[in-house]
Parts: sequence; C-alpha cells; structure tokens
Amino acid sequence: MDLLIIDDDTVDRMSALRTLKASGLQLETVDQTASAEEGVALATARHYDAILLDYQLPPANGIEVLQALRRIPRFSTAVLMLSHSHDEALALQCVEAGAQDFLMKSEVTAIRLKRAILMATERYQLEQKVRESHEQMRRLAEEDSLTGLSNRYYFDRALNEAIFWADAHHKSLALLLLDLDKFKDINDTLGHVAGDQFLQMVAQRLKSSMRKDDELCRLGGDEFAVLVPDLSSVDEVEALVARIFAAMTAPAVIEQQELAITLSLGVAMYPDCADDTVELMKCADVAMYRAKAMGRNQAQFYSRHFHDQVESRIRIEQDLKKALDQDQLVLFYQPQVDARSMALVGVEALIRWDHPDIGLIPPDEFIPVAEESDLIHELGQWVLDRACQQFSEWRQTSPKPFTFSIAANLSARQLKDTGLVDHLTQCLNRYQIPANQLELELTESSLESSLAALDMLKSLSSLGVNLALDDFGTGYSSLAHLKEYPFNILKIDKAFVQHIESEDQASLLKAICSFAHSLGYETVAEGIETAVHRDICADLGVKRLQGYFFSRPLPASELEARWIQSSPSILPPMKRH
Repeated sequence: MDLLIIDDDTVDRMSALRTLKASGLQLETVDQTASAEEGVALATARHYDAILLDYQLPPANGIEVLQALRRIPRFSTAVLMLSHSHDEALALQCVEAGAQDFLMKSEVTAIRLKRAILMATERYQLEQKVRESHEQMRRLAEEDSLTGLSNRYYFDRALNEAIFWADAHHKSLALLLLDLDKFKDINDTLGHVAGDQFLQMVAQRLKSSMRKDDELCRLGGDEFAVLVPDLSSVDEVEALVARIFAAMTAPAVIEQQELAITLSLGVAMYPDCADDTVELMKCADVAMYRAKAMGRNQAQFYSRHFHDQVESRIRIEQDLKKALDQDQLVLFYQPQVDARSMALVGVEALIRWDHPDIGLIPPDEFIPVAEESDLIHELGQWVLDRACQQFSEWRQTSPKPFTFSIAANLSARQLKDTGLVDHLTQCLNRYQIPANQLELELTESSLESSLAALDMLKSLSSLGVNLALDDFGTGYSSLAHLKEYPFNILKIDKAFVQHIESEDQASLLKAICSFAHSLGYETVAEGIETAVHRDICADLGVKRLQGYFFSRPLPASELEARWIQSSPSILPPMKRH
C-alpha cells in the first residue's frame, strides 16, 4: 500500500509514521510533506492508495487542499482528514467535501488507524464504482448508440451552455443542421440494416471534418447538428461547410452497391439570427429547408426573407386543413372548344381557395404545400367528388344533347394512393357519369417522380376514363417510354403557343403536333389567347383549344349560363387558310 502524509507539524508526522508501522499494514511507500502545495504536486505525479491530510495547513485549511486534490485529473485516492479539533460540525464539513473519514489526532492508535485506512480505501472504491456507474448512465443518456456521437439530450444541454458562455464573453457561435437527402429511399430499397450502416459511415465522415472544439451530434433519424463555439469569423463556418461536403464526395459502398451521399445543410448564427436556443434552432431549420427547396445537396445560411416564406407556408398548411372542413374550397371551370366548330367539347375543373382573410388563392400557392403533406389525398378526393357532382347536375339540366367531357387534375402523390381507384369508382357510380366522359390529367413531372405508378395508371384506364398528359413537351416524356403509359390525350403546354405571332414561328409546335398525331394521341392546346393561336392550332390538326381567348376559368353557375344553357356569342369567326 502506498500512502502520503501531508502535515506541517513534524511531531505529528513522526507520530503518524510510528503508528503506521505498528498497524501491521503492508506498506510499500510512505511519502510525507509539510507543504500543501508539495502534497498536491506529489499526488499529481503518482497514485497513492490513501492520503493522511492535516486539517490545519497554513495558509490554507484541509478542505481547500482536499478540493485542490480532487481537481487533479483522474484523481482516485482515499483521503483521511486528521485534526486536533473535536468539532463534529467540522468533521461533517470535511466528509461532505469529499474526505472518506475524519480522525482526531489524540485518539489515533495503530488499530484505529489501520481500520480507518482500510475502511476509507474500501469506501472510496465503492464511491468510484458509483461514479463510474453514473458516468456510464450519463454516457447512455447522452450518446447515440448507433453512431457513437452525442445525442439530442446532450446537444440541447450543450447548446444552452454554449449560448450562456457566448453571452458572458460577448462571443458568437454557429449552429449547423444537416439532413441526408432521400435517406428513406435507402431504407426502403436496401433495408434498415443497410440504412444503419449508411448512417454510421456518414457520422464518421462528419466527425473527420470537425475541429477540436466543434460539437457534432446526431439528433435522430438522418438529422445531425454541429455546434461551432467561440466563432471569430463566418469564414470559419464556410471552411467547415466546405470540409463537410468534401468528405461526402466519395460514395458509400454498402452490400456491393455505391450510394451517393448528399445532404442539405442550414446555418444560423448567434446572436445575429436569434436571441435564444429555440429561435436559433428554428432559424437553422429554416435555412436547411431552404437548402432542400433550392435543389438539395447544398448549404444555405439563414435569411429573414426565406423565414417569412416558410412561416407563410406553415400558415397555408394549417389553414388548408380548416379549408377542407369549412367548405372554403371551390372549383372553377375553363371551357375547351372544338378547333373547327368552336362548340363546347370539354371543361377542366380547376381548384381555388376562397380564404376568409386573403380572398381567392390560386392553386400554385397551396397545391405544392398539400403535396408535401398528406393533405393532397383528401384534397384530391374532394376535387374528384365535387367535379363529378357538378358534372352530373349539368347533365341533368342541360337543354341540349350532353356530349362534352370534364377533366380533373391528379398529382404524383395521388398515384400512390391505394384507395384512388375505389374512390373514383364510387364517384362514377354515385353520380351516374359515363367513364369515357371523365378525364384525369397528370403533368410530365408527375411521371418523373412516380415511375412506380404505371400499374395505378393502368388500373384507372381500365375503368374507362381517359388519361391526359398535361404540359406536354416541357419535361420527362420521350418516344422511348411514352407509349408505356395508357394516355389517350396530350395537352400541349402553353409555352409552345403563346409566343407565336405568325405561322413562321410555329415550327416547334408543328413538330410536337406531328409527333403526337403519329402516335394516335388526341391533342389539346393550352394558352390560346389570340385568333392567330386559334387558327394555327386548328390548321395543325389540334382537336381541342383552351385559353383566355375563349374564356377564363369560371364559377360553375357562370359557365352554365354562358356555355351550357346558351351558345357563346363572343367568338370571332375562324380564319381559313
């Protein structure tokens, strides 16, 4: 056993040595010193099993020396406090400060000292085990078991402490939020084991990008956070961001497959962007959302303007839920006319939102929000039901043969709705609508993001409804795969029509029409705004025309009055070539 005696009284030290020798303890080394400073130095330099510490060590006292000892890194020594005092309150203070025992020098005998040392070392070992157990529990509470990084619990505490320190020292810090792009696809295609391996690889690469004081945490799922304290310049953040993206350049190889690693990263600065932890997290999250909205695989710094846009989007989503329940949505209808006779041959149902505070909101402002949430399914079913209901009413009240069709739009996410076919079947049966008078329109971008929806399109087509490819010519379609889909109709995007002022400018439109007709598709031209547009499209064999030249989208009652109950008289005669 190795012991250290710290006592400024030479007589007391000698007495302690004699008592130790008489105790029968197996002593390897007994060092002694009269100086508190030297005692701390000795305890720092080597390990002792126990220290006999005098309470009176001018100019310090034993508690102050004990505190200095306990500040030694990895200090693991039992401490017995010795004193001439009989003060029980003092003894309690020493034990509370960390001493394992308190002995009065006048009562020290060989047997008592031996028992005290053995009990103190045993007590200390128990205390160490408790501390180690607490440390293990702390690690479990603060460490992410999958990646070994700090977890959300640790991060929240670290962020609060970092902001407190930054305020006290008038410093800045940066918060980076990172989200892996399309991580769900890895889980869905390769399984969760592969997904976990992917996260572990990403965590190691992120870790290699950090500086010594940067705090890297996994918040959960595929989301990570980096806390950059004591920031001197935004250049430090930009350098860190560059290192992070550089570390992700090489693909991850899992199950013999190369997987690209891309992430969206948002940066917010304190105190420039926020006054507290909650607002700082919100700002970093807004910046990360912006990175995703801008195309992913990039970093964006927080901006107030984009924050306002995000808050507006959140409000739209919240209000849209109410709109579905409170009947604030309405369908407008835009007529389609026969390119030769100018007779009404179809209408397209277009959703509008009659917001109680804002007024009419066009679909391009709220449909993208609905598509990012599950609201698009409920919204899509409402459109189909309401359009079919209105169409049924027109069929019953029309004074003339009812031959035109009605079209409604579908989104990419609706193609993944397993209940879509059943809902459409119910609508057709409930409102007694011939299936061939209903058209469903999808954009080319819907095909790009829904290649797996081919079976759904075939199921819809098997009901007898017509399928139209909207905005044709602007995106994904090609000769190689277009015929794989059961489309009957191609709607030529208005971009190919609106710039035309003479037939000489219609070469691209001619090519699109020739392509569509060679494959047997019926064609509809959108964006007809002039008589020139009308005449050129008619001469190219386009069957149906739609645009403001004929009519803007109208409420159901107005369309009925102008187009169904009577023939429109606003159309100028068609020019013949």
